[in-house]
Amino acid sequence: MIIDDVMTDKITLHGLGFVQVQLEGNQRLHVWHPELPRRTCFEHSAIHNHRFDFDSRVLVGTQINIPFAALHPASACFIKETHELYLHEGARTSRGGRPWVPNGRVDMRELYSHAVSAGSTYHMKAYDFHRTKPGGNGKVATILQKGWEGQKGAQSSCVIGIKPDDEFDRYQWSPAKLWEVVADVLLGQKVAP
Repeated sequence: MIIDDVMTDKITLHGLGFVQVQLEGNQRLHVWHPELPRRTCFEHSAIHNHRFDFDSRVLVGTQINIPFAALHPASACFIKETHELYLHEGARTSRGGRPWVPNGRVDMRELYSHAVSAGSTYHMKAYDFHRTKPGGNGKVATILQKGWEGQKGAQSSCVIGIKPDDEFDRYQWSPAKLWEVVADVLLGQKVAP
């Protein structure tokens, strides 16, 4: 399936706990703040991938990036399924998200964790799994630059037995309130060059 409905809203919430601002040139500003709502299953469903390569430059704070390996049970007898995968394809819902379509089970294994401080950049390849956590006071801002983009949808994972929050409303906060969060994070600390 080809994904044809690109997010056109300038500023929205993301269920992973950040504000997403669409910028020109295949870029996005992502801003984390500890008071932002997240999807109800967040702690069980933060591991995800993207359908594009990207570089993410940390502007404010410290971002912790944690890559994961998704091991399939058919690859070895010692694999214990831990997470259900969900494919995100199809038209966006009225709440701004994409459908969560079950797409198999895997054993998710953390590969490593690294803290990326303001002024530094980390890179992720399309379809590689990871999760991010804001360090310090929970206020982080990054500029994401998209690279190569695949045709199949991205995936989220959720711990087996936990229902994914496919009802998260990206529009539950007004744009004005979201811009206040962006201003608090970007203007409350020195922005990296």
